[in-house]
Amino acid sequence: MAQLKHGDVKGKILTVNGLIEPHDLGKTICHEHLFIDFRVVYQDPPLKKDYKKSLEKVSLGNLGWIRNYWNSNKDNLILNSYEDTLYELNDFKEYGNSIVELTSIGSIRLKNHAERLKSLSSATNLNIILGSGFYVDNSLPEFFKHKNVKDISDIIISDFFNPVNKISSGVIGEIGCSYPLTENEKKSLKASAIAQQKTGASIIIHPGRNENSPFEIIEFLKKENANIERVVIGHIERTIYSLDKLKELALENVYMNFDQLGIESSYYPLNKKSYMPNDYQKINFIKHLVDNGYSNKILLGHDIYSKHRLKKFGGHGYSYLLEMILPRMISYGISDKDINKMIIDNPKNILTLL
Repeated sequence: MAQLKHGDVKGKILTVNGLIEPHDLGKTICHEHLFIDFRVVYQDPPLKKDYKKSLEKVSLGNLGWIRNYWNSNKDNLILNSYEDTLYELNDFKEYGNSIVELTSIGSIRLKNHAERLKSLSSATNLNIILGSGFYVDNSLPEFFKHKNVKDISDIIISDFFNPVNKISSGVIGEIGCSYPLTENEKKSLKASAIAQQKTGASIIIHPGRNENSPFEIIEFLKKENANIERVVIGHIERTIYSLDKLKELALENVYMNFDQLGIESSYYPLNKKSYMPNDYQKINFIKHLVDNGYSNKILLGHDIYSKHRLKKFGGHGYSYLLEMILPRMISYGISDKDINKMIIDNPKNILTLL
């Protein structure tokens, strides 16, 4: 693929297999990982007697334990099988058309990541939109700390217009943030804001695990002249727990990504003082936003990052949202029109390059 210029991509969507027209995007899930090494979040099991379970392969025999302590089994935290992912995507394509893949640059991204995504896209005829940018501080590549903001922004911009592997990114993200932000994460956000201005892309944020984190990030990005209307705050379910805070966030005019659908275990090991709402609670939050006129700012996904959430290993798979959640939304009074906004129109809006 020849080097692209901004004029070549404006008004279009960049996938791993090239440019498409926005109307060809179709039903889209907006935060997934098809390949990932997520051992950056590994924690030893809470009970010493269970340590051996951390070394076991994922199986039916330990699946119940892993569903609760999913980040305490090392095998569970690696998605690296092309065959398994192909199996899951062939299932997904019975329901949907496009996937936003947000495995950031650094320790969580496996070798030949983009090349394997391109191959999967060709094999399944699905649109895969690849993210570019950097995850949380403890996952950053060694070179990051030696580079300045311009260097980092140039890496992201190059992933759109002149990628080394000739496979372009189509969105900035997921950009990893802690609460409060670290200095490296501030550098990453500054670079992302510059890259947004140069590419016309949206920025997808992984916020810290605190209700105040999205607001810290938004204020920081405003100071960096980012287009806030093209910023997506992810992981709403494990970040915002009150309807008042949810409304406060909606008033910022950002997109809100409910991207933890399918996780029904309330125990949340990455923030033990908190909890993970079940899907019924998540749908209620979504309906509250819809009822208050914000259906044009909602995105949906699963954020699959582990084996136990794949159908092959007894999980819900990438099709769960479209197959299982949307019928429940309809039964709870969310209209087809509003659902289409969340899975077709809003993804099209954030992924079309300006």
